Amino acid sequence: MDSRELALASLMCDTGGPGELSVGHQQRRTKKWSFSLVVAALVGAFGSSFLYGYNLSVVNAPTPYIKAFYNGTWYRRHGQPIDPDTLTLLWSVTVSIFAIGGLVGTLMVKMIGKFLGRKSTLLVNNGFAISAALLMACSLRAGTFEMLIVGRFIMGVDGGIALSALPMYLNEISPKEIRGSLGQVTAIFICIGVFSGQLLGLPELLGRESTWPYLFGVIIVPALVQLASLPFLPESPRYLLFEKHDEAGAMKDLVLHQQHLWESWDPSGQDPIHHPEHGRN
Repeated sequence: MDSRELALASLMCDTGGPGELSVGHQQRRTKKWSFSLVVAALVGAFGSSFLYGYNLSVVNAPTPYIKAFYNGTWYRRHGQPIDPDTLTLLWSVTVSIFAIGGLVGTLMVKMIGKFLGRKSTLLVNNGFAISAALLMACSLRAGTFEMLIVGRFIMGVDGGIALSALPMYLNEISPKEIRGSLGQVTAIFICIGVFSGQLLGLPELLGRESTWPYLFGVIIVPALVQLASLPFLPESPRYLLFEKHDEAGAMKDLVLHQQHLWESWDPSGQDPIHHPEHGRN
């Protein structure tokens, strides 16, 4: 079996338990993280999990200013202050519609992920984040609170898609021996996002009456970082092989993801995968 066949066998037979090795990989191994795997995890989590956590907490600090914006907009339209019950309803919708958008995004992700692939789904998802950021950041200047509500909904769709597509992508590009460690990146970046939302909401930073729209505008930064970085990273080899039946593409991306990731060696110190005799038919 040559190295190409061995790699494909690893991809197709990678179903063992946490302590088991795949067929053809029973050699002793030393773990190493490939550059593309680390970049995919960090960039993917920054543009996906981080944004989810950030949007969970970012509405807390500017609450009084957003309510004042709602009241002022209502007064300009109707010539009278907004009813307190109506204001409470509008604010409740603003906060909760993020979760409704998340549900919609979760229901959409299976169809999108199967058609576009894991990486392309994350790329397209940045369109939701960018459009939501522009809507929410421009709502005060436009004098339209509906833009903020719609932006929150779209951001929820982004979060629902991201929290489903990113774990699939990271799970399918990583060897099972480090899959659990890599999966922690998602949770870590959600916590960092929650913290960042609270931090930027301080009055000393962006939590002021004149600057609260920028709290929502900064969402565009992680989305642009992911949009600029992901195209240079490989697609999920498992998706290419089993969904697209593209064996050549799966082999190419598998090599790119896991190049230098493992050093397999036998007791003699020779590398069984890259040993000259191993590639002979």
